[in-house]
Amino acid sequence: MPDKNDKRTWLTPDILHDWPLRDKDEALFNFDEFAVTLARLAADRRTPTPLTVGISGPWGSGKTTLLRRIKHLLDETAVLYDRTKPAVMQLCGSDENPEQTFRPCRTVWFNAWKYNDEDALLVALIRRILREMAADDWFSKAAARVFDPTYPRRDVVDTVLGWFSLKLGDAGLQLSTGTPQETPLAQKTAILDLFDEAFERLLAVWVHRDPLARRIESENGVLVVFIDDLDRCLPEKMVQVLEAVKLFLDKEGCVFYLGADAEVLQQAVAKQYARAGVDAQEARDYLEKIIQLRFRLPPATHESMQSLIHAYPAAEEALGDAWRLLVTGAALNPRKVKTFVNDLNLAWAMLQNSGQE
Repeated sequence: MPDKNDKRTWLTPDILHDWPLRDKDEALFNFDEFAVTLARLAADRRTPTPLTVGISGPWGSGKTTLLRRIKHLLDETAVLYDRTKPAVMQLCGSDENPEQTFRPCRTVWFNAWKYNDEDALLVALIRRILREMAADDWFSKAAARVFDPTYPRRDVVDTVLGWFSLKLGDAGLQLSTGTPQETPLAQKTAILDLFDEAFERLLAVWVHRDPLARRIESENGVLVVFIDDLDRCLPEKMVQVLEAVKLFLDKEGCVFYLGADAEVLQQAVAKQYARAGVDAQEARDYLEKIIQLRFRLPPATHESMQSLIHAYPAAEEALGDAWRLLVTGAALNPRKVKTFVNDLNLAWAMLQNSGQE
C-alpha cells in the first residue's frame, strides 16, 4: 500500500475508447473526408438510383464509425436551407447551393447481426424501415389519411407490419440450394406484389413528405439504408440480406450502404450455393450485381499513427522516434493503433507511478 503521507504526483493513463466514434468525436485516419465523399453520393441529385455502396475492411478497420459519420451528414439534409448547420457546411463546397445540389435523405440504421437469430432477415429489415417511418409523427398522420382516414394514426404502419409478418413470414423466404438466380424471392407471388405496391407508396409519402406521392422520385429525395455488421452473421443470413437488397428493395430512390468485409461476403455466397457448383468467381459476379460501388478502408498510415501518438504526450515521451521501428511492416487498422497507444500509455503510467521511469 502507498504510504498515506506520500505526496507524489500520480499519473492516470490516457485511454482511447474503442467504440465507433460519436458525431462529436474528432475523427482521425481521414474518416471525415471519406464520410463526406460517400455521403455526397447519396445526397447529390444527379446520382442515379437504386444504388448499393459496399464499405469493406477487416475487423477493427472502422466500418461502423464511417457508416455513422455518413448517416450523420445525411440526416442534416432535412435542413439544407440552413447553411449554418455544421454538417451542411461540411457536405457543401464553397461555391455550392445546397438546396440546388442535394436532395433530402431519409435514413434507416439496420444492424444485421442483432437480428441474426430471426428466421427471415428480410422481414426484420422491412420491419425496421417501417418502424422508423412510424416514429415520424408527420408520417403517421399522413399515412392514416392516405390509406384509411378511419384508422388511428399509428395503426396503418402497425397493420402493414402485422400483415407483412403474417403473410410473408413463411412464404418463400427460405434460402434455395439452387443458383443465386433461382432463389424463391425472385418468384414473386401476388401477395408480394401487393405488399410491394403498398410499401413503395409508404416510402414515397415518407421520403417526399407528400401524402399524394405514389413512388419515390430520386431527384427530389431518397431512402438511405445503412446495414452494419453484415459480415458477423451466419452465411445464410448474409445471403438473405443480399437477396432482400437485390430483389425486394431494388427500386428508384433507394440507396444502401453495406458495412461488411467483401471477402467474408464472397465466402458466404460461395458456401450457400456450393451444392449448385458456384465457385469463387461466380460468387464475385453475384456480389458485383448487387454492390455497384466498393470502397475498401485503407490501413492506417504511419503519418496517421504519428498524429495519434503526438496527441498523447505520455506515448510521445515514451517512444520518441522509436514508434517508426515498432510499426514498420505492421498491418495497422484504427483498432490496432488505439490498442497499441492504450497499452503504451498504461505501461508508461505504471513506470512513472512506481518510480521506474
